[in-house]
Amino acid sequence: MELKQLEYFLTVSKLQSFTLAAEQLYVSQPGVTTAIKRLEEELGIQLFIRNKKAAILTAEGRVFFNHIELIMSDVAKAITTVTELKALNSGTIRLGLSPASGVSILTFLLAKFHALHPALDIQLIEEGSLLLQKQVEEGTIDFAVVGKTDECLPESVDISELGQQEFRVAVPTYHLLKTKASLRWDELLTEPLVLLKEDCASRSIIDEKFRQQASLPEIAFSSNSLQTMKRLIVCGAGLSILPMEALENDQSLKAIPLDPP
Repeated sequence: MELKQLEYFLTVSKLQSFTLAAEQLYVSQPGVTTAIKRLEEELGIQLFIRNKKAAILTAEGRVFFNHIELIMSDVAKAITTVTELKALNSGTIRLGLSPASGVSILTFLLAKFHALHPALDIQLIEEGSLLLQKQVEEGTIDFAVVGKTDECLPESVDISELGQQEFRVAVPTYHLLKTKASLRWDELLTEPLVLLKEDCASRSIIDEKFRQQASLPEIAFSSNSLQTMKRLIVCGAGLSILPMEALENDQSLKAIPLDPP
């Protein structure tokens, strides 16, 4: 049973004529007649009472018509939906954002993209890089912008490198280190730190840098909320290592380059 046969059947049923149906469908009348005959043979029933004046549905044909009309309506809706999705006129995009990526130029691009395609529902899932990476693998989100990790991903996941972020030491403006031109990693070992959680790719990079030093720092707080982290820094809970973009235009904090960066 083919969709073309069902379309021919519905058209003949509504017009009660093989000739008029063929004209409306822009096909030959023998083509319509053959398609309906094959449909009847496949179903094992007679769908139409044929005479010179009209093609009238049989009792079985009327039952079949009621069901097929609903099915073809759903098919038409499905085709319309898929077409709109392809044209970005409807649908939902599930985008994962790690804390570090949420302060990059990506947010500007997202706003511009939404302005171009306002009918799209863009759902942002804000989690650590490792969790977002797993959700991409499982198909629960469409894609994610995360920090680069050393974990091997399956071949079903495509990766595109977008660029680099510079991380700097965030210190409150009243701190003794505020005048430093740069800070070495070992200089941070005596300071309590407020860092991103361990499910963030950037945290694993920071941890590895500290493991290369003589000892490990004190981690006072871990959070994936940049605003919370910055408030903790201002309150004197500790210093932090954050994306430079997160510290721009923040008059309460000083961003000091790392040595090495």
